[in-house]
Amino acid sequence: MKLIKLFLNKYFFWIHTILFDFFIGLFIICYLCDMNEFQMKKYLFILLCFCTFFIAKSQVVINEYSAANYDSFQDNYGEYEDWIEIYNTTGTSVDLNGWYLSDKASNLSKWQFPSSFIVPAGNSVLVYCSGRDEIVGANAHSNFKLTQTKGNEGIYLSDATGLVVIDSLTIIPNQKGDSRGRTTNGAANWSVFQTPTPGGNNVGAMQEYATAPVFSLNSGYYGAPISLSITSLNNDIYYTTNGDFPDNTATLYTGPITVGSTQVVKAVSYSTTANVPQSFIVFNTY
Repeated sequence: MKLIKLFLNKYFFWIHTILFDFFIGLFIICYLCDMNEFQMKKYLFILLCFCTFFIAKSQVVINEYSAANYDSFQDNYGEYEDWIEIYNTTGTSVDLNGWYLSDKASNLSKWQFPSSFIVPAGNSVLVYCSGRDEIVGANAHSNFKLTQTKGNEGIYLSDATGLVVIDSLTIIPNQKGDSRGRTTNGAANWSVFQTPTPGGNNVGAMQEYATAPVFSLNSGYYGAPISLSITSLNNDIYYTTNGDFPDNTATLYTGPITVGSTQVVKAVSYSTTANVPQSFIVFNTY
């Protein structure tokens, strides 16, 4: 069974491409073999159904997600749950009833859409990752939650067979309140969104976060004052030593810092390139 899943997931594009090519070939053969109209329609209709089935499924995509929705967007219960946006790139509505959603490649059938949940043509739907395991009207809640700190989780959308992964991604950490999504709806490239757009058009795409600062010394006890350097390629660095979270109004780093007593040094990078969000904040205790 695992071998079948791996084969279908890896070669899904080629399967539906071959089916489409075969459809064209069959049409030519039917014409050359002088089949009567009824026979030709019969074979073409059957194959067309298969081609349409495969191609339509491949055009439903994971469009945006947030695993850091601490206080930005509420669900229908008034809670701040992480969420996944699914977008239909086709001109026909797609019903996800029976499809699967998971955060584990080893368990693609972790949560099944238990009832009709339609993604309108050229539009999107949200799935809240709350653990509630329900669909109530237009509100879907998976039986799992997203985690972005483990480094081994993803998002996997599979068809009703549980064998074919329609779309998937590896979860990359967001800063608080941010999301990651396709640069525009259905686009191939992904971006950071400091203003997430759950259920709406993906606009305001940003590049990847600035590179986080790197301290020259590890956290720890030092028996004498130390000289601490902070680096971040092509970025401006701001830091604090009083425990506050730094931003671009904090002290600008211009050279090594002398630390002579117990201090928490926190730092953040701001890129000199437009459209690049500030880095994650890093800190060490000395």
